[in-house]
Amino acid sequence: MPRRDAQRNYERLLTEGEVAFDRDGVGASLDDIAKAASVGNATLYRHFPSRAAILEAIYGERVRTLPAVAASLVTDGDPGAALVTWLRTVISLLNGSRGLREAFEAATMADSELRHIEWPQIVRAAAKPLLANAQAAGVIRPDLTTAELITLLTAIAKAATPADAERCLTLLIDGLGA
Repeated sequence: MPRRDAQRNYERLLTEGEVAFDRDGVGASLDDIAKAASVGNATLYRHFPSRAAILEAIYGERVRTLPAVAASLVTDGDPGAALVTWLRTVISLLNGSRGLREAFEAATMADSELRHIEWPQIVRAAAKPLLANAQAAGVIRPDLTTAELITLLTAIAKAATPADAERCLTLLIDGLGA
């Protein structure tokens, strides 16, 4: 069990990290996060040896809720509606946090320092059965791959406002119809 002061430092780093990443994006200064948490840089790096590690600690649990949501929808009687509900859940999650949205996007890029964050793989795996069911029901075009769907979803999440993202998602869904 960590010492109380170490646990407090860890929690302050998470809190201040989330504030900084949501304000400044994934490029937020780690030094500024440590300073805002009233700890030294060594303390930050002892808890989080990389930018990816602190991003994972702050946002990873939220991304890991998506497979459970997908699993609960996969047996829905309307495969098209189930897929759309899940896509809206993903968009809502990504649009709820600039830091999470930017980190997710960066994790999809081969040349990014965040490419080792496994969130895109988690989301693709969760989407796969929902997409397959919607395709089997004939409501989504059969040539769409899960990777393409996630790429489109990531692009929509970058929309300027939640209203813009919702409109783009509606256009995407209409365009993907079989």
